[in-house]
Amino acid sequence: MSRTFRRRRHRYDYRSALLDFDAPGPLWSRKLIERNSSEGRRGIARFHSDAYFSARSPAPRWYRREFDHRLRTRNDRELRRWLADPDYDPVTQARHLHRANWSWW
Repeated sequence: MSRTFRRRRHRYDYRSALLDFDAPGPLWSRKLIERNSSEGRRGIARFHSDAYFSARSPAPRWYRREFDHRLRTRNDRELRRWLADPDYDPVTQARHLHRANWSWW
């Protein structure tokens, strides 16, 4: 099933993509950009691109790579310790696809 078919009636919340923050001062002022203006269309296009970052975005690649490396090293150490001493009860941690993303936030 194609992605467009699955999401054909999906409604997006463009509020974060259409917010414009003015220069910092005593208070940050923000205004909502019109959706049909050129700047609004540019914001929506960026929202749908891979360059947009939001709270639902995954952790950066460097963090996921480092997180997975530490997990593999810890499990490898447990396995080697068990091979050296068969009476040792290894405690390994199962790898989960989204585990690094949960720890990032």
